[in-house]
Amino acid sequence: MPYLTFGLSRRMRHILGWSLAGLLVVAAGTGWWLYRHVNGNLRSVDINAELGEQDRPEPDPGQPAQDILVLSTDTEAGQQSAMVVHLPENGGAVTVVGLPQDNPVPRPSCAADDGAADGSAGPGTLPFGDLYPTGGPSCVVSSVEAMSDIRMDHYLEVDFGGFAQLADAIGGVTLTLDAPVHGQDGSTLLEPGTHTLSGAEALAAARAARPAEGEPDLRERMLLALLTEVDSEGMLSSPAKLYRLADAATRSLTTDSELSSLTDLLDFAQRLSGVDTGALRTLTLPAPGDAADRVWEALRTGAPVPGDDAGNG
Repeated sequence: MPYLTFGLSRRMRHILGWSLAGLLVVAAGTGWWLYRHVNGNLRSVDINAELGEQDRPEPDPGQPAQDILVLSTDTEAGQQSAMVVHLPENGGAVTVVGLPQDNPVPRPSCAADDGAADGSAGPGTLPFGDLYPTGGPSCVVSSVEAMSDIRMDHYLEVDFGGFAQLADAIGGVTLTLDAPVHGQDGSTLLEPGTHTLSGAEALAAARAARPAEGEPDLRERMLLALLTEVDSEGMLSSPAKLYRLADAATRSLTTDSELSSLTDLLDFAQRLSGVDTGALRTLTLPAPGDAADRVWEALRTGAPVPGDDAGNG
């Protein structure tokens, strides 16, 4: 599966949100006002209150593994992407499962039948990508939990419209591609090789790209690549850069209520700071059926994930 190549190990902690970097600005003594300003940018959704406990997978006692649903929305372009990030209990490799927007899912009661689905998914179903516009974040979480039988420990939503500011805050986003990326019109947007794109260039390419069958969405590639840039661009030694990153990130970020403040995000990061992520594993979830079921079973049981791309990283 063509994908991108990037660093490993502790860098993937930043998958929990670029806004974590903003905490280091506070720690550097830049003041309570700055903390309040950045913290005030955060938006949250009380997933647990909206869903309750009925028909949800049971929380894992002690939370030995962590599963985070990461959703990227782009209202202006009418696009979105979603992925489940699995951090295993044994400190092994992080697994990222991309969720195709056109995969059919059973229509949950939380998804309004307002004509958003085109009927192609089949009777009683709708495309996965219609869950968010018809039911919102909690509905997406509910559906992912139902298909996977895995409790989502956290929810992170990134407004991709703010991606350009995020990328520019760290000096651009770097991708290493094994295959070309094509546009909707068949033209070549990006040749194989390494590219460092400005925020505007990355946003334009992501919006114009045509997903190749079986490959992760270009926005997912860029989000993962951007998450690995924080350490490599000197962010941790520059309060000014940290502030720009934290301000841009928190303006683009919506979390579940348990991560609704910078303090909550810091506590969460500290709990995960000892995880040895190893080699990043990436795959796109197959269409509903035995192959998809085997992916979820592997995440639940800690078995090797079938059909992953463990060599990338």
